[in-house]
Amino acid sequence: MRAAVVLASLLATLPALAHSELRASRPAHGQRLDVAPEKLELHFNEKVQVTAVRLFDGANKERPINRDRSLNERSIYEAPAPTLEAGAYRIEWRAISADGHPVGGVIRFRIGAAP
Repeated sequence: MRAAVVLASLLATLPALAHSELRASRPAHGQRLDVAPEKLELHFNEKVQVTAVRLFDGANKERPINRDRSLNERSIYEAPAPTLEAGAYRIEWRAISADGHPVGGVIRFRIGAAP
C-alpha cells in the first residue's frame, strides 16, 4: 500500500518535470505545399522564449526571415515567410522553456511536386 502511494505521488509530479514542447507547426513537419506559406508558425504547449528560428533551402542556404517575430498570448510564434520557390526547406528552432531548459527541433517541408 505504501509503495502505491509513493508511486502515485511520483506520477503526479511528472507534468511538472516535463519541458516545453512544440505541439504543431505551419507548415507541418513533412508537409508538401502547393504554394509557399505566407507565414511560419510554431505552436508550443506553454509560453517559451524563442531564441532562434532559421530557414534553410535544399542547398543548405539560409533564407532570411523577418526578424519581427512574435510570441503571442497563446504561445504561438509567427514570422512572415520570405518568398520561396519550389523545393525542399527546413526550419531550425530553439527556445528556452518556462523551467529554463533549452529545447529545439527541425521541421522539414516541401513546396511543389516531389522530385
